[in-house]
Amino acid sequence: MVRSICTAVTLFLVASGSFASPIEEQMRAVEEIRGLKFTGPVAVETFDRSQLSGHIRAQISKTLPYSIGEWERILRALLLIDESADQGFSSLLELYDSQVLAYYDPGSKTYFAVKQIPAAVSSLIPAAVAEESVAIHELTHALQDQRFDIGRKDFELRRDTDAAMAHHALLEGEATLVMLAYLTAKSGVSLDEMVKSDMLLDMLVAAAGNDSSFAATGPRYYGEMLKFPYIQGLRFVIDAYRRGGWKEIDRLHADPPRSTSELLHGRSHSGLERENWSPAAPSSDILSVEHLGEFHWAFLAGADNARGWIDDRVTIAQNARCETTTLVETEWESEDAARRFHDAYRRMLDVRGAGSLAAMSGSHVRVAYGADRVLMERFVAR
Repeated sequence: MVRSICTAVTLFLVASGSFASPIEEQMRAVEEIRGLKFTGPVAVETFDRSQLSGHIRAQISKTLPYSIGEWERILRALLLIDESADQGFSSLLELYDSQVLAYYDPGSKTYFAVKQIPAAVSSLIPAAVAEESVAIHELTHALQDQRFDIGRKDFELRRDTDAAMAHHALLEGEATLVMLAYLTAKSGVSLDEMVKSDMLLDMLVAAAGNDSSFAATGPRYYGEMLKFPYIQGLRFVIDAYRRGGWKEIDRLHADPPRSTSELLHGRSHSGLERENWSPAAPSSDILSVEHLGEFHWAFLAGADNARGWIDDRVTIAQNARCETTTLVETEWESEDAARRFHDAYRRMLDVRGAGSLAAMSGSHVRVAYGADRVLMERFVAR
């Protein structure tokens, strides 16, 4: 659900210009930093900012496993955004318009760049620095695609929101680290020197995380969803680089993190084999079955109450009037972790007026809310 709308989009730290430097020179810089060679050329296309909304809509449409309208209903059913009109897809497009500067599309193997730099970025970054930054960052995505086939992995993960977000964080963290290595080298600071400094890295991450332009436009969820891969991805990749340099990053591409929990805490869970869980609703009534992961539960119930996550499955059913019923199944590391989540999540649902039902069995928590009371009762009682 999330990875597909963030496909290699460069946000807030980088910007697009007119490519004053030859792209071949920028590709050589990426190769030198990363220690890998491009296997072929990279197509580059530029377009006017007035065309950006159409580009983003098309990008989202071809990568989502359902329609944009269905995706918006899913976000509302999960209470990630509100029912108000200004919380919908149009507000996401507004956020992209204020932040997006360029993106690499693995499907077409093309680097798309917007001609005009948005005011939110131009007020923070000198044009020359912005121009260099976007090229290095996006060409790193192109290198990832040529060497690690990220387009194929992207498609394979399109129905697993949590795993897709974790993979996206690996991609954005690496591209951001390459970009920072390029920029700091101009100041006489090597990458190895930079990653040794916790203070410097914390300052960089804090600067990105405190970007007020995200909070100023649209629902909080959109901003948090877009920032997470850059901020947590950078931390994750830096930790890997400290362990084994770029070779360790290569290894991560061969075996990427499978959840946001693994990305945040370095723990991997085998999971509950969700395909073997019995259906929570008749297949004819199902709008979507989602795998949300720790990032989303932290957003909904608080970070402390999302720790200890192991697995989840969330079924969203809808009736003939398109009214939704949300059926949540989660598994936790301990009964205490399950209880913390259960209590915090239900408090949030109560505040939102969702009228939930719930049941706990050891470390397993089931919660239901929505339009179909009979379905909710049957789900919680089983």
